[in-house]
Order: sequence, then C-alpha cells, then structure tokens
Amino acid sequence: MPAELARFQNFAKLKDTQIAFNDITVLAGKPSTGKSYVMKFMYAMDEAKKIISKDSSYNLTWYNLLTSIFSNINQISSYFKFSNIDIEIEVMQDFITVDSKKDQPKYIENTIFVETPLILEFKSFMRREKGKTPYHIESLLNILDTDYSFLDEEQDKFIKEFTQKSKEIIKGDIESSGDSFIFNQEGGQNYDILNTSSGTKSIGLLQYLVTNKALKKGSVLYWEEPEVHLHPEWQLKMVDLFVELMNAGVKIVFSTHSPYMADYLNAISQKNGYRDRVSFNVLDEKDAVVSNHILDDENWNILQKELLDPLEDIAWEYL
Repeated sequence: MPAELARFQNFAKLKDTQIAFNDITVLAGKPSTGKSYVMKFMYAMDEAKKIISKDSSYNLTWYNLLTSIFSNINQISSYFKFSNIDIEIEVMQDFITVDSKKDQPKYIENTIFVETPLILEFKSFMRREKGKTPYHIESLLNILDTDYSFLDEEQDKFIKEFTQKSKEIIKGDIESSGDSFIFNQEGGQNYDILNTSSGTKSIGLLQYLVTNKALKKGSVLYWEEPEVHLHPEWQLKMVDLFVELMNAGVKIVFSTHSPYMADYLNAISQKNGYRDRVSFNVLDEKDAVVSNHILDDENWNILQKELLDPLEDIAWEYL
C-alpha cells in the first residue's frame, strides 16, 4: 500500500517536512531530532479519533490529550501546524483549531504507547493520580490492569502462534499476578518480574499485550526505541514479532537508533514482498532545523550515515 504523508510545520525543530506512515513505520535518526514528539503527537491523534467517536468535543479533546502527554502544548511550539489526508490542526499558544476532512474519523480499536517495557516492573510502585499521570502512561497502565482475555475465535490461532514464537525467544511467558507480573520460565521456576532481565520484560510485554487481546486487528502500537533493552539478536527477533503483528492487522510505529533493526526490516520486507507496507524515515538536523528523508533504495545510505558514522568517528579517533 502507498504510504500516507503527514506534514509538520514549525513542530519543535521540524520547520516544514513530511513524514511517511504505513503498516510499519520506522522513525530513525540521532537524539533530539523530534522522533518522540512525532510519535506522541500521532498517538494523540489516534486516541482522539477513538474518543471523538463517542464525544463531539473535538477541540477540547485535542487540547486535553496534548496537554497531558506533553505537560504543556507550548513544549512543542507556541505555533505549529499539522496536516494529513484526514485532518488539519493549527495550534497557537493554547488555542487549537481542528478541521476534519472526513465527517466521521476512522475508529481505532486500541492504541498503545510504550515508552519503556520496565512499566511491567514499575506498575505496582507507581503513584497514579487522576489528571497528573501523563495520558499515554495512564492509558497503558489501565490496559495492563484490564482483562481482555475474552473468547475470540478469530484471534485464537494468531495468539497461539505469536505466543509460541515469543516463548522461543524468552523461554517462557508473562502473566499478571494482580498488582505485579510473573515470568513463567519453561521447565524452571517462576520469577517475580522484578527479577527478570530488561530484554525479557521487553519481549514479554509485547507477548502479554497479544495474549491478553489488547493488541489485535485494528490496533496501533507505538514503541519508543525497542532496541534499548535488547541484545542485537533479540532486536531482530523483535522485528520478526512486529511483522507478525502487521500481518494480523496491527499497525506499528517505532523509533530507533539501531542499524540492525532498520537494515533487517528493510532486507526481509524486500525479500518477502511487503516493502510497500513499510516506511522508513530518517530525521536529520542541520543548523537547528530538522528535515525528514523518506528512504528507498536510492537514498538508503542516509540511514547508514546517521546511525553508523558516529561509531566510525570514534573508531578513527581511538584506533
């Protein structure tokens, strides 16, 4: 499918650039280029579609979402614009104008934003205050609190296959134990989630969201830098799991600094004939202005330059 383009104007350091979104969307680049801001904004837009389908307070919904996620809308910019095929949004100070290009926003089944898989560990210790916990964190905590494990024949086959593939990676599975979580190790003892590795938590969280039916057809998953907690081999395994989700009807958006994940996803998507369902973006900063490069075979070297050149510079300095 062709990518959908979103235009960001005066959005943080993005002065005027387009970003391509698809069934799997990759946002790569150096730190502080706006990847997290873009992801959180797009997450807010998807959440707004879900809320607005039940509530007509369009501008108020947007204001409340952005304020909760960013703590202050002016953290983005005192004036910015966003547009795609569905909507145009203009923000000036605390005033938001939203112009929907469609009468009825497309309903999103479930939207999940993962900043860190350590939320599995933190959940029982976090102090949650209504209106003070950022929206995307509170939303994920509520999802982890909720039992979605109702019968659903359409999902059962996928869940079994996904669970088996993730079990092969972490050698076990994650289950809820009330306020906390337990890692059930295959053929061994069970561990409190506190005592498992960060990598196990990462794959385990994804596994849990699928087995508990929070992630299913029609859902959108945003994941910030999934490679942070993963060995390079598991980074590739995570990509495989993302592809499984895509084939089950889940859209994935993730930011990354990992050339392993980007190169691997590019290679397998070309080999298996779904490269048109994956969009790679590289956000590049020059003179405090960020521009985006939408990648194809002709300009793939941009990603290599942004992610690998710093390592080469360090190597030349010390070797």
